[in-house]
Amino acid sequence: MLPAHIMEQMELGVQPEPEQFNCVTLFFTDIFEFKKLVGAIPPVKILQLLNVLYTKFDEIIAKYPQLYKVETVSDTYMVAAGLSASQEKNNLEVAECTVQALRCCLELQRLVTSLDLREIVGDHNVMLRIGIHSGIINAGIIGTKMSRYCLFGDTVNTASRMCTTGEASRIQVSSQTIQVLGEDDSFEFEVRGDIEVKGKGKMRTYWLLD
Repeated sequence: MLPAHIMEQMELGVQPEPEQFNCVTLFFTDIFEFKKLVGAIPPVKILQLLNVLYTKFDEIIAKYPQLYKVETVSDTYMVAAGLSASQEKNNLEVAECTVQALRCCLELQRLVTSLDLREIVGDHNVMLRIGIHSGIINAGIIGTKMSRYCLFGDTVNTASRMCTTGEASRIQVSSQTIQVLGEDDSFEFEVRGDIEVKGKGKMRTYWLLD
Protein backbone atom coordinates (compact mmCIF):
# COMPACT_ATOMS: atom_id res chain seq x y z
CA MET A 1 0.00 0.00 0.00
CA LEU A 2 3.01 2.30 0.60
CA PRO A 3 6.57 2.32 -0.79
CA ALA A 4 8.90 0.00 1.15
CA HIS A 5 11.14 2.77 2.49
CA ILE A 6 8.10 4.64 3.80
CA MET A 7 6.77 1.51 5.51
CA GLU A 8 10.16 0.96 7.18
CA GLN A 9 10.14 4.47 8.62
CA MET A 10 6.59 4.16 9.91
CA GLU A 11 7.31 0.79 11.54
CA LEU A 12 10.14 2.50 13.42
CA GLY A 13 7.77 5.22 14.60
CA VAL A 14 9.30 7.86 12.33
CA GLN A 15 6.97 10.27 10.53
CA PRO A 16 8.17 10.30 6.89
CA GLU A 17 9.12 13.72 5.58
CA PRO A 18 8.09 14.98 2.12
CA GLU A 19 10.58 13.98 -0.57
CA GLN A 20 11.72 15.19 -3.95
CA PHE A 21 12.99 12.77 -6.60
CA ASN A 22 15.10 14.11 -9.46
CA CYS A 23 13.64 11.69 -11.99
CA VAL A 24 10.68 9.33 -11.73
CA THR A 25 8.91 7.71 -14.68
CA LEU A 26 5.12 7.71 -14.44
CA PHE A 27 2.53 6.03 -16.57
CA PHE A 28 -1.24 6.31 -16.64
CA THR A 29 -3.68 3.91 -18.27
CA ASP A 30 -7.33 4.39 -19.06
CA ILE A 31 -10.03 2.69 -21.08
CA PHE A 32 -10.65 4.32 -24.44
CA GLU A 33 -14.18 5.81 -24.67
CA PHE A 34 -14.99 4.64 -21.16
CA LYS A 35 -17.95 7.04 -20.83
CA LYS A 36 -19.64 5.39 -23.81
CA LEU A 37 -19.09 1.99 -22.23
CA VAL A 38 -20.58 3.20 -18.94
CA GLY A 39 -23.69 4.31 -20.79
CA ALA A 40 -24.03 1.03 -22.65
CA ILE A 41 -23.76 -1.66 -19.97
CA PRO A 42 -25.12 -2.00 -16.40
CA PRO A 43 -23.08 -0.49 -13.52
CA VAL A 44 -22.51 -3.92 -11.99
CA LYS A 45 -20.83 -4.99 -15.24
CA ILE A 46 -18.57 -1.92 -15.15
CA LEU A 47 -17.45 -2.86 -11.64
CA GLN A 48 -16.89 -6.43 -12.76
CA LEU A 49 -14.82 -5.25 -15.71
CA LEU A 50 -12.62 -2.96 -13.61
CA ASN A 51 -12.11 -5.68 -11.01
CA VAL A 52 -11.01 -8.19 -13.67
CA LEU A 53 -8.64 -5.70 -15.30
CA TYR A 54 -7.13 -4.26 -12.13
CA THR A 55 -6.62 -7.66 -10.52
CA LYS A 56 -4.64 -8.74 -13.56
CA PHE A 57 -2.82 -5.39 -13.70
CA ASP A 58 -1.79 -5.77 -10.06
CA GLU A 59 -0.36 -9.21 -10.80
CA ILE A 60 1.73 -7.83 -13.65
CA ILE A 61 2.94 -4.79 -11.69
CA ALA A 62 4.10 -7.08 -8.86
CA LYS A 63 6.65 -8.68 -11.20
CA TYR A 64 8.59 -5.41 -11.56
CA PRO A 65 10.47 -4.48 -8.36
CA GLN A 66 10.91 -0.79 -9.27
CA LEU A 67 7.24 -0.17 -9.95
CA TYR A 68 4.76 1.19 -7.42
CA LYS A 69 1.01 1.36 -8.01
CA VAL A 70 0.04 4.83 -6.86
CA GLU A 71 -3.73 4.73 -7.23
CA THR A 72 -6.78 3.86 -9.29
CA VAL A 73 -9.62 6.31 -9.92
CA SER A 74 -12.51 4.92 -11.97
CA ASP A 75 -10.87 3.62 -15.16
CA THR A 76 -7.55 5.40 -14.56
CA TYR A 77 -4.59 3.41 -13.23
CA MET A 78 -1.39 5.23 -12.17
CA VAL A 79 2.05 3.67 -11.67
CA ALA A 80 5.44 5.16 -10.73
CA ALA A 81 8.91 3.76 -11.41
CA GLY A 82 11.83 4.93 -9.30
CA LEU A 83 10.34 5.70 -5.88
CA SER A 84 12.77 4.32 -3.36
CA ALA A 85 14.96 5.39 -0.45
CA SER A 86 17.69 6.37 -2.92
CA GLN A 87 16.47 9.73 -4.17
CA GLU A 88 19.77 10.60 -5.86
CA LYS A 89 19.89 7.77 -8.38
CA ASN A 90 22.57 7.66 -11.03
CA ASN A 91 21.67 7.61 -14.72
CA LEU A 92 21.87 3.83 -15.00
CA GLU A 93 19.52 3.32 -12.05
CA VAL A 94 17.02 5.80 -13.46
CA ALA A 95 17.22 4.14 -16.88
CA GLU A 96 16.56 0.70 -15.35
CA CYS A 97 13.45 2.01 -13.60
CA THR A 98 12.22 3.40 -16.91
CA VAL A 99 12.96 0.13 -18.72
CA GLN A 100 10.76 -1.70 -16.23
CA ALA A 101 7.96 0.82 -16.76
CA LEU A 102 8.08 0.43 -20.55
CA ARG A 103 8.18 -3.37 -20.37
CA CYS A 104 5.23 -3.34 -18.02
CA CYS A 105 3.24 -1.06 -20.34
CA LEU A 106 3.81 -3.43 -23.24
CA GLU A 107 2.69 -6.35 -21.11
CA LEU A 108 -0.47 -4.53 -20.02
CA GLN A 109 -1.39 -3.76 -23.63
CA ARG A 110 -0.84 -7.38 -24.67
CA LEU A 111 -3.00 -8.52 -21.78
CA VAL A 112 -5.98 -6.30 -22.62
CA THR A 113 -5.73 -7.16 -26.32
CA SER A 114 -5.79 -10.89 -25.53
CA LEU A 115 -8.65 -10.91 -23.00
CA ASP A 116 -12.07 -12.23 -23.98
CA LEU A 117 -14.43 -9.90 -22.11
CA ARG A 118 -17.63 -10.62 -24.03
CA GLU A 119 -19.36 -12.15 -21.00
CA ILE A 120 -18.98 -8.77 -19.28
CA VAL A 121 -19.25 -6.14 -22.03
CA GLY A 122 -20.97 -8.03 -24.85
CA ASP A 123 -19.88 -6.82 -28.29
CA HIS A 124 -18.29 -3.62 -26.98
CA ASN A 125 -14.54 -3.23 -27.41
CA VAL A 126 -12.28 -2.68 -24.42
CA MET A 127 -9.12 -0.86 -25.50
CA LEU A 128 -6.39 0.55 -23.32
CA ARG A 129 -4.58 3.88 -23.66
CA ILE A 130 -1.25 4.39 -21.91
CA GLY A 131 0.85 7.54 -21.52
CA ILE A 132 4.37 7.78 -20.09
CA HIS A 133 6.47 10.75 -18.96
CA SER A 134 9.58 11.23 -16.78
CA GLY A 135 10.68 14.09 -14.57
CA ILE A 136 10.94 15.60 -11.10
CA ILE A 137 8.43 14.38 -8.52
CA ASN A 138 7.49 15.62 -5.05
CA ALA A 139 5.96 12.96 -2.82
CA GLY A 140 4.73 12.52 0.71
CA ILE A 141 2.30 10.89 3.11
CA ILE A 142 -1.13 12.51 3.38
CA GLY A 143 -3.38 11.77 6.36
CA THR A 144 -3.11 9.50 9.40
CA LYS A 145 -5.99 7.10 8.76
CA MET A 146 -5.83 5.21 5.47
CA SER A 147 -2.69 7.25 4.71
CA ARG A 148 -1.88 7.77 1.07
CA TYR A 149 1.48 8.35 -0.54
CA CYS A 150 0.69 11.17 -2.96
CA LEU A 151 2.73 12.46 -5.89
CA PHE A 152 2.74 16.11 -6.92
CA GLY A 153 4.22 18.23 -9.67
CA ASP A 154 4.16 18.99 -13.36
CA THR A 155 5.45 15.49 -14.18
CA VAL A 156 2.20 13.97 -12.88
CA ASN A 157 0.07 16.31 -14.99
CA THR A 158 2.12 15.70 -18.12
CA ALA A 159 2.09 11.92 -17.71
CA SER A 160 -1.69 12.05 -17.37
CA ARG A 161 -1.95 14.10 -20.57
CA MET A 162 0.28 11.63 -22.41
CA CYS A 163 -2.50 9.15 -21.70
CA THR A 164 -5.53 11.31 -22.45
CA THR A 165 -4.09 12.64 -25.72
CA GLY A 166 -3.15 9.16 -26.87
CA GLU A 167 -4.98 6.67 -29.05
CA ALA A 168 -6.71 3.35 -28.42
CA SER A 169 -4.42 0.34 -27.93
CA ARG A 170 -1.30 2.53 -28.14
CA ILE A 171 1.41 3.69 -25.74
CA GLN A 172 2.40 7.36 -26.03
CA VAL A 173 5.85 8.27 -24.72
CA SER A 174 7.33 11.72 -24.15
CA SER A 175 10.75 12.66 -25.49
CA GLN A 176 11.90 13.14 -21.87
CA THR A 177 11.28 9.46 -21.13
CA ILE A 178 13.25 8.40 -24.20
CA GLN A 179 16.12 10.63 -23.09
CA VAL A 180 16.13 8.93 -19.68
CA LEU A 181 16.69 5.57 -21.38
CA GLY A 182 20.11 6.81 -22.46
CA GLU A 183 21.95 4.21 -24.53
CA ASP A 184 19.36 1.48 -24.03
CA ASP A 185 18.17 0.47 -27.50
CA SER A 186 15.95 -2.48 -26.58
CA PHE A 187 12.76 -0.62 -27.50
CA GLU A 188 11.43 0.58 -30.84
CA PHE A 189 9.67 3.92 -31.16
CA GLU A 190 7.76 5.67 -33.91
CA VAL A 191 7.54 9.45 -34.03
CA ARG A 192 3.99 10.65 -33.54
CA GLY A 193 4.89 14.31 -33.92
CA ASP A 194 4.33 17.51 -31.98
CA ILE A 195 1.09 17.64 -30.01
CA GLU A 196 -0.46 20.43 -27.98
CA VAL A 197 -0.33 19.63 -24.26
CA LYS A 198 -2.18 21.88 -21.83
CA GLY A 199 0.28 23.92 -19.78
CA LYS A 200 3.26 22.71 -21.82
CA GLY A 201 2.60 23.93 -25.35
CA LYS A 202 3.95 21.77 -28.17
CA MET A 203 5.58 18.50 -27.14
CA ARG A 204 7.30 15.91 -29.32
CA THR A 205 5.89 12.47 -28.56
CA TYR A 206 6.41 8.92 -29.77
CA TRP A 207 4.54 5.63 -29.98
CA LEU A 208 6.14 2.66 -28.23
CA LEU A 209 5.99 -0.28 -30.64
CA ASP A 210 5.47 -3.86 -29.54
